Amino acid sequence: MRLIYKICPEELWRAAEREGEFAGAPVDVQDGFIHFSTAGQLAGTAQKHFAGQRDLLLISVDEGTLGDALRYEPSRGGDLFPHLYGPMPLKAVRKVQKLELGSDGHVILPQLERETASPFDPAANGWTTRPDTGLMGLVGPIWMKDEGDARRYGFLAEARHLNHGGVVHGGMLMAFADQALGVTASRANGGRRQVTVQLDTHFLATVGDGEFVVAHCEIVRLARSMIFMRCALKVGDRAVATASGVWKVLGA
Repeated sequence: MRLIYKICPEELWRAAEREGEFAGAPVDVQDGFIHFSTAGQLAGTAQKHFAGQRDLLLISVDEGTLGDALRYEPSRGGDLFPHLYGPMPLKAVRKVQKLELGSDGHVILPQLERETASPFDPAANGWTTRPDTGLMGLVGPIWMKDEGDARRYGFLAEARHLNHGGVVHGGMLMAFADQALGVTASRANGGRRQVTVQLDTHFLATVGDGEFVVAHCEIVRLARSMIFMRCALKVGDRAVATASGVWKVLGA
């Protein structure tokens, strides 16, 4: 479980409890989405937007319950902030805490517990490792599992995959997407050699330490010398990235 945070006037939050969902503060309604902060962004948000304000609550929310309506988009300083496009169901809330002001008028934030997903055991869930050399051998293992006619590929996020913000580096997600799409294309073309011509990636949400990322790949079009592919990278039902690309079959 990964938590994101919302600082909210108590009166506004109590109204949301009566209504059964949180539609956002006036600034959220104006912008068209509900602003949230990660643990690392929370102090800056409190200092910039809530200094001197009393009767505030800190709402801790499980981002995994918000689905595709939650997107990470550039905001203050170019950092990626969680934005929820739609009302927030109260079932997503994990904790509500009162906030106090210090003598300097700044909000005093509680110490946030480190929330991470329980490590997933791929082998115990029917996944087997795929032998890899080179880059993927260094950052893997890459796991695979057949589901009907499709073969899924996955990797377990570890500390070595994280960036300075404590989430999986975008480069790791791109490398994994390229590998998963590439081997899917290779299966479709009879194992002939191929190279990536184009790979476009869109990041939708963060991935934390201990989470298992699965690539759901599909062939869009299979031509004589070109293979057009796309995939969604998911943690459970939560989409964290999408990728699409073109592969060139060598010698075709």
